[in-house]
Amino acid sequence: MHKPAREIEKSLSTVGYRLTRPRRAVIKVLVQARRSLSLDEILIRARKLEPRIGLATVYRTLEMLTAEGHLEEVRTRTKRYMLACSNFSLHFHLVCERCQTVTELPSTPETQSLTAALQMRNFEPCGSAVEILGLCERCRNRGASETKPVHLRSSPPHVSEIPHNQSGLSKK
Repeated sequence: MHKPAREIEKSLSTVGYRLTRPRRAVIKVLVQARRSLSLDEILIRARKLEPRIGLATVYRTLEMLTAEGHLEEVRTRTKRYMLACSNFSLHFHLVCERCQTVTELPSTPETQSLTAALQMRNFEPCGSAVEILGLCERCRNRGASETKPVHLRSSPPHVSEIPHNQSGLSKK
């Protein structure tokens, strides 16, 4: 993540979330990550810090972090990844379909032009990132035998498909 754990924890407690040891473990895992992580990777790493943490707690914590703007969800065809974005305006994620690496591209004059065009049409996008699926340079250099077509996809604003208590997030 691009923010220190204490800053994230302070932000969450300010809006009323309890910061339990399991939630802090998930935050620490994400802060220490140098890349996007799958849900399974987050759970495995969090259990090293908090052995009794459950999958449901990880799901709810990720949903909380997404809802509060500290995290974005990125999807490939086969997996879901969590990415701590530094940019919540319109931007692009390059997603390698082979190694699952996600690279965030910063705002450019082109994305700013797209944002202006949306505003001129009174259109408010629901997501802030566009995912471009393909192969990274490293995987292409490892002998990619076929080139897959590029797919553009707007990422959802929230972690909407993670099973959780339908009554919403519990702040306590």
